[in-house]
Amino acid sequence: MRLVGDWFDTIHPLAPILLRRQFLRRLAQGLADVDAEFCGLVISVCAATKATLPRRDYGPVTVDYCVEFLDTHGLLRSQFTRDSFNITRCIALYNVGTAMTATTKSGLSSMRAYHALSEAAAGARYLEYYRIHEHDEAEQQLLRRLVWLLFASACSADIFGRLPISLLSPDRIENFPRPLPLSDDQMEPQSPKSCHEAPWHGDSTTYVPGLNSLSDMFLIWQEVQQVPRDVDPQTTIARYLQKVQNVLNNLQPELRWRGGLSRPANVTEGHDVQIANLFITSLNIRSNILQRFGPTISTAQEHQNIVDDLLEILYHLPQAVFDANGSSLVPKIRDIGAAYLEQAQLGNGMGKVEIGDARIKLERLLRKLDDLDCWQGIGVLESPALEGRDMIVH
Repeated sequence: MRLVGDWFDTIHPLAPILLRRQFLRRLAQGLADVDAEFCGLVISVCAATKATLPRRDYGPVTVDYCVEFLDTHGLLRSQFTRDSFNITRCIALYNVGTAMTATTKSGLSSMRAYHALSEAAAGARYLEYYRIHEHDEAEQQLLRRLVWLLFASACSADIFGRLPISLLSPDRIENFPRPLPLSDDQMEPQSPKSCHEAPWHGDSTTYVPGLNSLSDMFLIWQEVQQVPRDVDPQTTIARYLQKVQNVLNNLQPELRWRGGLSRPANVTEGHDVQIANLFITSLNIRSNILQRFGPTISTAQEHQNIVDDLLEILYHLPQAVFDANGSSLVPKIRDIGAAYLEQAQLGNGMGKVEIGDARIKLERLLRKLDDLDCWQGIGVLESPALEGRDMIVH
């Protein structure tokens, strides 16, 4: 119950694919004892929670233990029949895939994780195309949330040079409807006969606008990949950087970065978790655009602006916000830092003062990365020396 509680309190804003009251009601009724797929869903939630919050003590529960449990009892076993795919199964496979991606040594290249995510994508695509009419409105909304989460997962893998899951070709993904910004209370009104749970931040707050804005950013990145490299780089960079900025400008008030300024009264910690995810993802996409079409006269300054914004976020949001994002932000931060270091080494438009300033910024970035990434025991940045210094943190 502690694992399940932490899922809804901390992870739900990034993956709003379960209705809390419905899930807890089914669990209390003992459905996990008689329904193999719901049991698999419960175990997958435990695995995803442990993978996201590895520093918390959950006793003997680990991702490996959860996967072994699923295998031992034949839960979520592949069965390619018409009735083998349902929303419960797809969500469970998504959880298992993301949990294994975050914790296995091979990470994104783990065949087991890739298979789980691919099967979740195949099932979600099948249900959306052929069986959506068989589900009620709440189930349809959860399925659409899952589809776009899988899209984000595929784009993230592609950005880092990993094999993305086969969800849809770039020109077809937008055929999937976006989920509506509905809260749990709107999707499942609480009845007097239902089990009475303590008030929860997701009862009346929807985190779907953040997911939809994240999707907008990845659609821009995907569009960038289709642009020929021989176009005018300066104009192309400016156009797509502005597109990313437009997404940020249109965020709902709860998701706008305000630094230390006051924020709307209805802001929750879940919104802060989304802010970290949205803004660091936007910075990673901006950096990726510069790498794809640069270097140009202005890219040195743009890289500096990106790192300045990144440091502002890293040093002003509380640690709990980054913990809730698990390992998902670390490769994005690492990628931004490596691109900035490469720019500094090229020295385009940078004098001795600027290079010295770049070194200070990189050291600050590495200190924060070391803190975020120390539990994984892997290198944060491995690059040649900058002015004779090895910028390597393990």
